[in-house]
Amino acid sequence: MEANITILIADEATPDRVLLKTIFEQLGHAVVVANDGREAIDLFDPELIQLVCLGVTPSFCNSRSVALEIQRIANGVFVPIVFLSGDRDSVSLLDCLKISGTDYISKPYCSTIIAAKLDAMTRILVMQKTLAKQNQALSQYNEMLVYEQEVAKVVYENITHSNCLSDPALHTFHYGSHTFNGDVILAAYKPNGGMHLLLGDFTGQGLSAAIGALPLADIFFDWTKKGFLMRQILPEINARLKRILPPDMFCSAAFIDIKANDKSMEIWNGGLPDLLFFSQFEQQPKRLISKNLPLGVLSPADFEFAIDPVSFQAGDALLVYSDGLFEAKTAQGTSFYETMVASLYNREVLSHNGLSWLIDRMAQAGVLESPHDDISCLEVSLTPQIGVHSADASEPSYKQEAPADFSFEYRLNADSLRSTDPLPYILQIITTAPGLKQYASHVFMILSELYSNALEHGVLRLSSDKKNTLEGFASYYEEREQALCALEEGSVTIQVKATSDSASGELELRVTDSGPGFDYQSVAFDLDNTDVPYNRGLALLNQLCEKLEFSHGGRSVSACFRWQLN
Repeated sequence: MEANITILIADEATPDRVLLKTIFEQLGHAVVVANDGREAIDLFDPELIQLVCLGVTPSFCNSRSVALEIQRIANGVFVPIVFLSGDRDSVSLLDCLKISGTDYISKPYCSTIIAAKLDAMTRILVMQKTLAKQNQALSQYNEMLVYEQEVAKVVYENITHSNCLSDPALHTFHYGSHTFNGDVILAAYKPNGGMHLLLGDFTGQGLSAAIGALPLADIFFDWTKKGFLMRQILPEINARLKRILPPDMFCSAAFIDIKANDKSMEIWNGGLPDLLFFSQFEQQPKRLISKNLPLGVLSPADFEFAIDPVSFQAGDALLVYSDGLFEAKTAQGTSFYETMVASLYNREVLSHNGLSWLIDRMAQAGVLESPHDDISCLEVSLTPQIGVHSADASEPSYKQEAPADFSFEYRLNADSLRSTDPLPYILQIITTAPGLKQYASHVFMILSELYSNALEHGVLRLSSDKKNTLEGFASYYEEREQALCALEEGSVTIQVKATSDSASGELELRVTDSGPGFDYQSVAFDLDNTDVPYNRGLALLNQLCEKLEFSHGGRSVSACFRWQLN
């Protein structure tokens, strides 16, 4: 803004008006003259006038109303009002300033004082103009930032949320203290039935905490869809976060692998509060404590993988929450956890109402009015049907492709059996057959059941009898890990043949192991028998497959799956 300004003079005394106009013009300013207050209102334009000099009439109320009307027309634009007064009464001058007057000039006029006051006023106007421009720039920047945050939030939510979260078995609560939530809840169906779940809590809050959720979610969804195991997914996530996150950032997380066919779970807890497993047969929930460091802390070579195997029955429930619940304060400033959440440990709440009870208590205690951290909770209602036949719900419909005709053999010796899971790679090849991708969950279920039986009961010679009890499940999987680590000889061979035409296709899978075989004629293919918590896999395969045949004393199993092309 230039130093010269445009000034509106409104004074009923003509000699004073002319004298003041002359002084202002000699100082280099432009002047607009009004004979009275009414004319001043008509001539005032906040885009042209930068200063108003308003004479104080004998009736002060008239000057007051004129000043207020000018301020209304200015509509927020800063236009100083200087009162012209021959009354040196301090009370009258104070009244002028109380109605938002900026200053006053006393009569008779002194050009030296007027010049000094105008110089000071001009500096104020220049600073105000600069401030207005800066405020406008900040406002535009803020609007752009809000827009970019909203776009980023949509992208973030699209990446970190899966349709699987709408599964009726899952109930979630996600409360962020900022635009971006540093907590993340992920859920994905496994190709062979069941579900992978992950609740993660990144250090920090807001956008910085949410950044790490993007690579985590990308690996979680992509690798689960391809059929990788939890023990393969977690090390990959840890390695990625360790590589890209700053040293002071990590992700406390719980990973839950639900195996619907076995009615069992494997739980990895790295730095989160105790997970609570509510069994119908226990008075208190089982507390699954953290046995691992958070993701992104350890190098890939030092990564820890201590899990808790848990078997479940229909009606059991699992409750997981982030440490925002521990840090939550009530409206009175007391710890919410110490006064409320301990009731969960004492089984004072029904297992299937744990999350709704928590939400009600948080609302009553005023926790959500001023949260100190992001709060996320996940409740899983466990049933043997969780995730079964749901993995392909979002697959696109079949498009006409050229018929397929291929076959291959995949052989794994002891070294490969210890370190490799071949199923995701085999599944990717198999589902290239036209129309078979939409049946990926069926194929993976068949393939994984045949492979796990060959490995566990054939090569490792484990007995399913240990699965008769809930405790036996944990013992069984511990023995499996020990036997696999100690394996020095043995093999599993997977043979695949796929053929199709324009109407249908046929997939033949044969899995052969180096074990002693078993009495396959005694296997009861009965899915209705819920008393036995194992041996349901073969019964399920018998329903999915067109044909299921055993040979070589039970060491070789052949399955035939057929599908129609729509």
